[in-house]
Amino acid sequence: MRKWILAAIIGLLALAAVGSWGYSRQVAGRNLENYLNNKYQRAFYDLANQAQNLEVLLSKTLVASDPRLDSALLMDIRQQAAFAQSNLSQLPLNDALAGRTAKFLSQVGDYAGSLARQISQGEAIDSKNWDTLKSLYEQSVELNRDLQGIQASVARNNFYFGEMLRQVRSKLQKAPDNLARTDFQTMDERMRRYPALLYDGPFSEHLERAEPRYLSGRGNVGAPEAEQKALAFVDKRGGAEYQAKVTGPAGGRIPAHRVEVVPAGGGDGAVTVLDVSQQGGEVIWMLNSRPLGDQAVSIEDARRKAEDFLAGRGYGEMRSTYFLRQGNSATFNFAALQDGVTLYPDLVKLTVALDNGEVIGTETSGYLMSHRRRDLPKAGVSREQALAAINPRLEASGGSLALIPVGVTDEELAYEFQGKMGEDNYLIYVNAVNGREENVLKLIETPGGILTM
Repeated sequence: MRKWILAAIIGLLALAAVGSWGYSRQVAGRNLENYLNNKYQRAFYDLANQAQNLEVLLSKTLVASDPRLDSALLMDIRQQAAFAQSNLSQLPLNDALAGRTAKFLSQVGDYAGSLARQISQGEAIDSKNWDTLKSLYEQSVELNRDLQGIQASVARNNFYFGEMLRQVRSKLQKAPDNLARTDFQTMDERMRRYPALLYDGPFSEHLERAEPRYLSGRGNVGAPEAEQKALAFVDKRGGAEYQAKVTGPAGGRIPAHRVEVVPAGGGDGAVTVLDVSQQGGEVIWMLNSRPLGDQAVSIEDARRKAEDFLAGRGYGEMRSTYFLRQGNSATFNFAALQDGVTLYPDLVKLTVALDNGEVIGTETSGYLMSHRRRDLPKAGVSREQALAAINPRLEASGGSLALIPVGVTDEELAYEFQGKMGEDNYLIYVNAVNGREENVLKLIETPGGILTM
């Protein structure tokens, strides 16, 4: 009897051990699949971002006319194409699914590098080169459209890349009955419509400045004064009383006091957090993360509220440039003005709640880093001369003066033109002193507002 009992116990232990081993293998397999799925998703999203950058850069080469700018854009194209090709190679796709797309990325990078070398040797982009760049741009538009479609599918299906991996494991012997394979095949087949190429053989840096110029020479403020600065800055609702308290120091480029401001007596519990610079006592950023109600304020009324907010806090003359709507709030960019010249480095961002028009967010780093009275140079070329420097394929208008950041420390006075080519819109900056094209930005219209790239 004891032998039967002992045998039964041993059998149960063996069965439990096998079950435990099997379960451990199952968990390990699931963890590996999750790891690979996350790895593929990261590579895909990076690929989609780099493909978008390629489209924007290629569009800029179609409107730029200065050889220096063309060369810089082409080298950026070469770099982005290399990054995109690297991320595409990390996805579980064989040549049947992504071979033509990989070839396109390789060719666009090589062609951009070849064209950049021609420019460095004094050769201009002629009509044949321009036609080739236009063809590459059109291909990049279609590539982006397909990648965005795949991205939407990924968002709807967390196991999207896991399914793709299983297809690769089976050597893609079955019919293309899953979404992953079908979408990538469609994208790659569309890229095959374009012929192979023949060729020989890819504003924010000023914030890295070490010292905030607007605070230069000013004394430090302690916690009590920082609290008073915060109380004077927040957008108060209807005469309510507020209380402020420094909760500690805040790191970052500009050392600051971290301050919390709340309605006296608790109110609705909304807390506004601010960083007030230790030097000079200026607000670096502010955020009130209260829940937002339905929209009751128009974008234009919100813009006027933002303008009044800045004027009431001593920012002087500012120009509203672009905005972005996110949910029931809108963020506006404001640049300082000096003698009618827009000072783009001196930037302030304000977020306005569209339920009641309250300013719930600010970011002033650009202003604090750069703002001062400039000794602006005199324009050496007229607006008409600057306009003549722009690519004639572009429909250009405007031409107001602006100071733009160039690199980390330099600033240049430039004419700002609005340009249009087909359905695409651009900003073109021509140096007002020497007449050379300094920069091209592409305007991206979104449901929320206009972005620049």
